Amino acid sequence: EYGWGQSFHFAPRAKNETFAASLARHEHYLALLLQLKPGMHVLDLGCGVGGPAREIARFTGCHVTGVNMNDYQLQRFAELTHQAGLERLVDCRKSDFAQLPFPDNSIDAVYQIEAFCHAGDLTKVFREVMRVLKPGGMFAGYDWVMIDKFDEKNPVHVASKRGIMEGNGLPDIRTKDQMLKCVRDSGMELVDARDVE
Repeated sequence: EYGWGQSFHFAPRAKNETFAASLARHEHYLALLLQLKPGMHVLDLGCGVGGPAREIARFTGCHVTGVNMNDYQLQRFAELTHQAGLERLVDCRKSDFAQLPFPDNSIDAVYQIEAFCHAGDLTKVFREVMRVLKPGGMFAGYDWVMIDKFDEKNPVHVASKRGIMEGNGLPDIRTKDQMLKCVRDSGMELVDARDVE
């Protein structure tokens, strides 16, 4: 949590906006895209210590279940959720993205923030998301991808990519086209995809 706080992700900052405010705005935007509201059950895949899950639950009143493989992060998730008094709206489960412990058609919405870059077979992960979503349920997420402007011959671009890979423990970073192909190959309907700058 050192340096990151409880939300392990980046967010574009508006002029004079604090880091914390930019994170909350980013998380609220995701919640609004998914049209989250009280009574909905939502998954946060790759939840870290639960900062976004708690913020989104507070903002919308929905129930958020965080999913993660890291025992320490799950322990901190539970501790911080208890400290925030949000146990009735937020919980966590240990699981792999590709083998979610939820029945078919049981979840209202799913999101991920900078987590699927760690997934191996991303098409399989998107299929698993589709399996647990109720008919008409939505998925949204932010992730690290290389955009069309990336020039592998430009040393500044290469250094930036390497820094992201090292900072996030990634063997490589998918291109935007590779990510979108995984979405389409999974059978999901792609409604929108954009670069968040």
